[in-house]
Order: sequence, then structure tokens, then C-alpha cells
Amino acid sequence: MSDEPPGGGEAQRARRTVGAFVVGAATVIWWPAFTIGAWGRVFFEQIFLLWAASTAALLVVLLRQGGHRPPWPILASLLLPTLWIVGEFIPSAADGPIAQVVRWFGAIVTVVGLPAMIWVLLRTVRPDLVESVPARGWAAAAATVAIIAAISLLLGWLNPHYLQCEDFTISGNSPPPGCTPAR
Repeated sequence: MSDEPPGGGEAQRARRTVGAFVVGAATVIWWPAFTIGAWGRVFFEQIFLLWAASTAALLVVLLRQGGHRPPWPILASLLLPTLWIVGEFIPSAADGPIAQVVRWFGAIVTVVGLPAMIWVLLRTVRPDLVESVPARGWAAAAATVAIIAAISLLLGWLNPHYLQCEDFTISGNSPPPGCTPAR
């Protein structure tokens, strides 16, 4: 017996797939976007989270016997977080142009890479589900995740208007520059 509702079928499955992607991607993208807004950077934990997930996904795909394998550009994209880590080892002045490029590369790879990672994992594990979603469904999903990221970035910039320095300290974070002291 199918768990599909009457009249649901393929379109219903595609909506659920896109919905699961949007919820998962929004869940992982809000914090890096917020930290860029509040502190002006992505924290190393977020980049290492992406590195661990992308490296694990690459190894799973490469070591799996048979089945669907994503095209090489997608597989190569799974190496971008590793490229960032290697870039961090390049000797450069702490605030020199190379260090800034590497830092921005890490931020972009993280903000774009986290939602992309969820899509790659979904595409790798369940290609049948991903292929059943029309392009406009993925475009709407990407737009929704981008909106969540933009709002999170804005909330990070606006943190002095609704959060206090103590909120950051209590949560285990350092207070961002310009935060509002306790009232």
C-alpha cells in the first residue's frame, strides 16, 4: 500500500522533495549568513562542517559500487572546501590581499556550498527524486534559500537593534563589534 495521497503521485513527491531540500538548506545556511552580517566573517567551524560533509560525500560516491554517480563538475565541487583549507596554509600577511582572497573564498564556498551540499547529497542518494522535480521547482527552492540567507545576513547586521552583547556571550559566542550592552 502506498503512502501517497489520492491524486498525489509524482507532483506530490516532487513538492515534498523540494520542501525537504528548502528546510534542510535553510537550516544550515542561516548561521553562516548571520555571522557574516554580525561579525563580518564565517567562522571556521562552519567551513570545517562543510569540509567534513563534502569530503564524506565525495568518499561515499567514489567508493560506492554501481549506482548513479553525479557528473564530474559536481564531484569536483566537493573538493572546494579542501581547496580553502589548503589555501589557508599559503604563507601570507594576516591582512594581505592573498589572505583576504582566501578568507572571502572560504565565506563564499560556505554560504553557497552548504545548500549545494544538501542538493548534491540528495542527488547522490536519491537521484530519482531529484530528477522528478521540474527546473522551476529547483529555481523556487534556490530562491527561497537565498531569501533566508539574505534575511539572516540582514538580521546579523541589525543585531544591535534587537540583541544584546550578553545574548552572544551566554550562547558561547564572542560579542560582535557594535553589539548593544545589557540594559
